Amino acid sequence: MADLSPAGPGLRTAQLDGRRLSEALLPLELAPRAQLQLAAISRWNALRGVRVGLVSTALLLMLIGANLATPIYPLLQQRLSLTPLDTTILFTVYVFALVPVLAVVGHWSDHLGRRALILPAVALAAAGDVVFATAGGFWQLAAGRAVQGIAVGLSTGAAGAALGDLLPERPTLAAKLTLACSAGGVAIGPIVGALLSGGSDPLLTPFLLHAVGLLALCVPLAVVHPRMPGRNRPPASPPRITTPAHLRPQRLALPTAGRREFLLAAGAGFVSYGVFGVYLALAPAFSARLLHTSSHLTGAIVAALLLGSSAVAQLLVPPTADRLVIALGMTGLATGLGLVVTAQYTGTPALLFIGSVLGGICQGVAFRSLFTAAVAAMNPERRGSELSSLWIIVYLGSSAPIIAVGALTQRYGLLPAVSGFATLAAVACAGLALAVARSPKRG
Repeated sequence: MADLSPAGPGLRTAQLDGRRLSEALLPLELAPRAQLQLAAISRWNALRGVRVGLVSTALLLMLIGANLATPIYPLLQQRLSLTPLDTTILFTVYVFALVPVLAVVGHWSDHLGRRALILPAVALAAAGDVVFATAGGFWQLAAGRAVQGIAVGLSTGAAGAALGDLLPERPTLAAKLTLACSAGGVAIGPIVGALLSGGSDPLLTPFLLHAVGLLALCVPLAVVHPRMPGRNRPPASPPRITTPAHLRPQRLALPTAGRREFLLAAGAGFVSYGVFGVYLALAPAFSARLLHTSSHLTGAIVAALLLGSSAVAQLLVPPTADRLVIALGMTGLATGLGLVVTAQYTGTPALLFIGSVLGGICQGVAFRSLFTAAVAAMNPERRGSELSSLWIIVYLGSSAPIIAVGALTQRYGLLPAVSGFATLAAVACAGLALAVARSPKRG
């Protein structure tokens, strides 16, 4: 019902005792009392940079929380007698909760406003932390992961759309922040979890501290003055009215504008997030065998190398329309996977680190370029819905591949399962590289 994006000059804003109505959704005489009361609370007319910071922080913190437990899973396997398949299922429970939420409510922020989804998502993520921190068995762990998935599903499309609204003249920066916070949160989460899990209760400390941080973020999110999403409209246009029909689940459809850019970004995201998911689920065990160590921090660092390198590349390397560079990026991800698998067969730890960094950098350059092109081609008034559709495809890459690898690991062992996955992922990367190289040149 409220937003963090700036109001356009064409949006009509009602006045009440010198205070602006929280949204221009309804004429003043039809506005519900709760909506008028919200205007008295949301009085902080923060600068645009502060609003960008709030959205980015919310997205970053929620992705950190979703990956805090990565280095702790080996310990959970010992304490709760979890199998490798159980661990991979815990990863996919998060995705299976996230994707339906994105599908059902992904378009809501286009009608209700961005903050209407971001604020409750942050509070719900804190609740998920508490459930996971107090878990005493597999099903409670799964419930905590599901709550975290729902929270991220509520906020993913809304946060990306809010950054696009806040930076309409800088779509490249908006896409950079969206991807950097997503990949950065996934990369930082395992390291934070490892650093905070050294005490007697490795679950309680990291998750409760993270929950406190999320709840603290709810305060500025609640008091910042809301703004309407979408493009500027002529002053004569009537206020936008949201009805229950607007909020019904919509059939997912490809965008009419920029469809090729959308498909290339979705395909690259599906493959690379499949790689990320397998890395997060199995890298601690994979590195422990190669490096002969049971250190939680070592496993977390190895898991974060791929994603951290991707996040840094997305922040520092500008997106490119050069088809050859993007194709080489996807090829580099496949090469990095090959080096990681070769490291295990040859017992060469250096190849593990080199392959992880190479794959992350190449994925970051390629995916950010494709993602930026896809977002730039989207309809601003449907940005929340279309971004949600894109992220649904991307996050699906973090589900089925992980379950398959977990099942293969339980039956054939870790190295054969990872080798088979790496081969299939490399073939998919090569196919995407070919598709990018043959795509029409963008201006």
